[in-house]
Amino acid sequence: MYARTIGIAVAALVALTGSATLAGGASEIAADDDVITGCQKPGRGFLRIVRDASACRGNERVVTWNMSGPAGPPGPAGPAGPAGAAGPLGPMGPVGPAGPQGVPGQAGPAGPAGPQGPQGQAGPQGPQGPPLASLSALVGSACTRADNSAGTVAVATTAANIIELRCIGSGGPPPPPPPPSSSKLVINEIDYDQVGADSGGFVEITNTGESAATLDGIALVLVNGGDGQEYARVDLTGSLAAGAYLSLAIEAQNGAPDGVALIDTVTGALLDALSYEGEISAAVIGGQTYNLVEGTALAATVADSNTVDGSLSRIPNGQDTDNAASDWAFTQTKTPGAANVAAP
Repeated sequence: MYARTIGIAVAALVALTGSATLAGGASEIAADDDVITGCQKPGRGFLRIVRDASACRGNERVVTWNMSGPAGPPGPAGPAGPAGAAGPLGPMGPVGPAGPQGVPGQAGPAGPAGPQGPQGQAGPQGPQGPPLASLSALVGSACTRADNSAGTVAVATTAANIIELRCIGSGGPPPPPPPPSSSKLVINEIDYDQVGADSGGFVEITNTGESAATLDGIALVLVNGGDGQEYARVDLTGSLAAGAYLSLAIEAQNGAPDGVALIDTVTGALLDALSYEGEISAAVIGGQTYNLVEGTALAATVADSNTVDGSLSRIPNGQDTDNAASDWAFTQTKTPGAANVAAP
């Protein structure tokens, strides 16, 4: 009963798979794990499963069939598994050619200055320079006195407006002060702000004294109120007659505050000054510090205008009471080289 059932099952399996194979003898069939081998007796409907064909008897027919059929078409790819660990770094390949140079970046900040190096040897003497712009440039120059002692040049102006050059010894007494002069130089008018683009600015100087004033050694200096340092100057030459006017074309700043000063570069005296749109009480000019505020400071609201044509002027013309608040006013009538006119 059991053998018949197996035989029928095997026969059915052969019929279903269609892969059974008949062989002529046991010697022609090799053992194969992928092939099932059976022995069938003649006239019988069952098979006897054996290990290999050599187990079949002489009157039995050897029957074989494959355990699996041909591979079917591949199914769809499954989802990708997790990435494996990175393998070891391979050897470096050859260096490729350099790429094009990129755009240079911005320059970094300058580093601190290094220590000063030793002084080098003096070079050959250069060619003679141009003539002096003013006699004040001679002040402090080396000279030889009558007794062959060393000294420095000093410039003095006499009452008759005669300029004297003196060689003052380092150990000798200071030169006598010049006699008082009847001339008086004042800053009389300034136009530092114009309608539209700034151009055509000027500063006017007048001599309110009774005699001509020597201008050699006098400088008009413009001062920046932000740091108290001078940023422009004009060295004057010649002379200015009593009651005359001198208009100097110069572009003064229109910040808050700024200032203008008239300096005697020989003696260092401050002849006149104006601090506008604020107070400048510590202006540094030629290594000295000056207060450019005369008396009561000019109010910041009294200023030149960039919407109305005009200038800051001494009103009345030439008035100098050493009080800026009462001496200066804005006028809509500019008069460079002439007497000031009050105009609203």
